[in-house]
Amino acid sequence: MQSICSKALIATSLVASVVSGCSLPSSGPRGSAITEEATSSLVTAPGAESSKFVLLDVAARTSSGLSEPSFASLHSSFGAASRSAARPTVSFGRGDVLQVTIFEAASGGLFVDKEAGSRPGNFVQLPQQTVDSAGNIKIPYAGNIRVVGRSAENVQSEIEQKLKDRAIEPQVFISTTTQRGSEVSVLGDVNQANKFAVNPAGERVMEVISRAGGIKNPGHETFVTLQRGSQSVRVPFDRLVRAPNENVFVRPGDIVYVSRDQRSYTMLGATGTQSRVPFPAERVALAEAIGTGGGLVDARANPGYVYLYRAEPRSLLVQLGADLSRFDPSLTIIPTVYKANLNEPSSFFAARKFEVRDKDIIYVAGSESVEIVKFFGVLSAITNPFAQVVNGGYGIRRIAE
Repeated sequence: MQSICSKALIATSLVASVVSGCSLPSSGPRGSAITEEATSSLVTAPGAESSKFVLLDVAARTSSGLSEPSFASLHSSFGAASRSAARPTVSFGRGDVLQVTIFEAASGGLFVDKEAGSRPGNFVQLPQQTVDSAGNIKIPYAGNIRVVGRSAENVQSEIEQKLKDRAIEPQVFISTTTQRGSEVSVLGDVNQANKFAVNPAGERVMEVISRAGGIKNPGHETFVTLQRGSQSVRVPFDRLVRAPNENVFVRPGDIVYVSRDQRSYTMLGATGTQSRVPFPAERVALAEAIGTGGGLVDARANPGYVYLYRAEPRSLLVQLGADLSRFDPSLTIIPTVYKANLNEPSSFFAARKFEVRDKDIIYVAGSESVEIVKFFGVLSAITNPFAQVVNGGYGIRRIAE
């Protein structure tokens, strides 16, 4: 018995010496070890501008009544282009191939001779003409006619005026056989990128994307840029589907560029995954983002300390009532940390309203009990073999008795 007690005493002494001289297990070196072993270091002083940030409660943001910053709008950027009354008028352009037909009221006129009376219709069809670089076509006895940027009705009326003293009550009809000057280009992540002639009846952005074979990637990862002259506006594809007024009419010369943008946020800390998480939809709330990222790990996470890191405009923080007196007045973007206490049931409602943005970082702090659990894990691993020896020796002694 004395021998067994001696072994137990030795085990206890060994545990004390080992625990005092070792550190708890971790997934990597401690920050202090990295700092101490560095050959040289350049760190930000605690009071430096780059180390300052604003801490706000998630509920303070969702209850403020301020709307979330939204994407640009095709409807607002291009004015009334989305209303049916604003259907674009397709005019002639350089490179268009036109067919001109001239009718006269009776034969024997300028274009229809007397012998043509037996044929059906008193008209002549001129050879097809391509609108030249100057924007003109040539009509016999009327000369050069400028057509670029003009409608068919407008050009027909001018030709009739110039021929009325030569032909017998002339009427002119112009049609486009090949449309090259009134096209829209659809490029990027579509199945059949191409240039398309604009339908005179009017076509919207979604319709020309459909003519290009549709998008290649999921809608929530797809963005559409409409470039018109010097103006360019980029919107999510899902916005065009969800808000019909965003699906504006295209105009000749427009460029529609479809691109893929895999927006994401980063999950760190005591979560089911510590990685970059792609957005599953156009808009994602904080509660959904945490769930998509694997949720909180029960054994390690502290639900009362969920943080979201992002940079916010100074103007927004002023509206929220944040104290920015310690920040340089010239700073327009302020590092901001939002905190959610998921131990409180009411916080779940705020987490359902708070929208996550591209490149946000969500961090879940570890529970304070985790270090204690690690300690007893180490203690158990060290003492378990000696405990088995003690219990085994005691069992043998009872058998012997």
